[in-house]
Amino acid sequence: MPEPTQHDVRETFDSGLPPQHGVSSVIVVGAGLAGLATAHELTKQGVPVTVLEAGDRPGGRTRTLREPFADGLYAEAGAMTVTEHCHYTMRYLRETGVGTEPSDLVDTDFGYHRDGVRIPPDKLGEHAGLLGLHPDEHGLTVGDLITRYVSDFNDALGPETARPDWTPSPRLLELDRLSVRRVLEERGASAAAIDLMEPLFLEMRGGELESASAMAWARYESGPRSFSTADAHWYKISGGTDLLARALADGLKERILYRSPVVRIAQDDRAAEVTFLDHGRLRTLRADRAVITAPFGSLRRVNLSTARLSAAKHTAIRRLRYASTVRVFLQMRRRFWPEKRLMLSTDTAIRTVRDATPRQPGPRAIVECWFSGWRAQATAAMSPEERVAHALEELEPILPGAREHFELGASVAWDNEPYAAGAYILPETGHNELMAGIRAAEGRLHFAGEHTAFEPNGGSMNYALESAVRVLMEMASMAPTAPV
Repeated sequence: MPEPTQHDVRETFDSGLPPQHGVSSVIVVGAGLAGLATAHELTKQGVPVTVLEAGDRPGGRTRTLREPFADGLYAEAGAMTVTEHCHYTMRYLRETGVGTEPSDLVDTDFGYHRDGVRIPPDKLGEHAGLLGLHPDEHGLTVGDLITRYVSDFNDALGPETARPDWTPSPRLLELDRLSVRRVLEERGASAAAIDLMEPLFLEMRGGELESASAMAWARYESGPRSFSTADAHWYKISGGTDLLARALADGLKERILYRSPVVRIAQDDRAAEVTFLDHGRLRTLRADRAVITAPFGSLRRVNLSTARLSAAKHTAIRRLRYASTVRVFLQMRRRFWPEKRLMLSTDTAIRTVRDATPRQPGPRAIVECWFSGWRAQATAAMSPEERVAHALEELEPILPGAREHFELGASVAWDNEPYAAGAYILPETGHNELMAGIRAAEGRLHFAGEHTAFEPNGGSMNYALESAVRVLMEMASMAPTAPV
């Protein structure tokens, strides 16, 4: 049976998932959203499932930090946005009774901090010399720059950049050989204009624009997830993003084995086999199928020598890159800045500074300092205490009074998370060459997670959930097999 398309997956999800008559048991590696959704749907059909999770909580890279903060404050260290176009996420939110509210990333008091000067987006012309804009860019807003260097070119590429199902055309494949920065420079954008637009290229900021695929970027910027067109239909999960994962996990209970890192995956003609650590001892489970949802960055640490993987899969596992981000959260005694919903793009080591708790009650607030790319890699090499001190030192010139109001801090360095090894996929040039290999089933092994999406971008809870539905369709389409 040919691989289902995006349209096929959504249609099946809406009309009802197929029965798993040919599947007698399943091991799911990873309790992120893809693994939880897979186990959730299989359990509803009565298929025996065991979920192996290396950490001590469900959710993977949906991670809400609630400690060590006071007054019930919390901050999102991972995925944090849902839009009305997130069909799968919205459906599971309704099913689990978890609500939404307006996103903290829209309707902000966004501005720039450049060379020690605070610059509102509508005042760029007054600071054109300081910013280094080309003469023909003077007087243009950030929206004008996006239109000139991004939207107009994407529109000229044709409707395939925004069509519901992703099928790259030859023109888009040509872009896959070029980096985002090179394409912008060829279109005439100054370094200053690129710097001003970059904060709006959300998923590309986990690495340098010098390596990111212009094909993936064109698709992202033409779709509903583009930050440059974010509107009131962007939401966050009420009470914390982790609530969706916890709701799905609650329905699985004893089926999830926490603190059970997988060390080996194998398969033979009769079964899939997964070996993991169980309180310091090796334990092996066999099942009819295994669904691997772990990020490829962490899968590189797993022995796959007898997994019977194709050369394309091995290549994808080795080459797929993940964004480097460090998110440092500083609890402040009170909001001492003038903005109601602070959000600044800076030219310092901290790429973005924002109020992570603009709608949470009480005088206290959490300021998030977002490091990305090589700066994140450098910050990740620090100890947790050094990270907080570094962020506070960098923040003081941007928000004078930060030291005086600082109470405590916490951080997440995604490169250092052993079972994530990065924040979300960063599609580099040539990414299209990897996509089929990333997603393809390999015998009794199936692959899910945001990195296996049909789209050439990551960082989406919706893509993770969609991938679970695709895997369930794959398993149901295969002929019945002998019992394990």
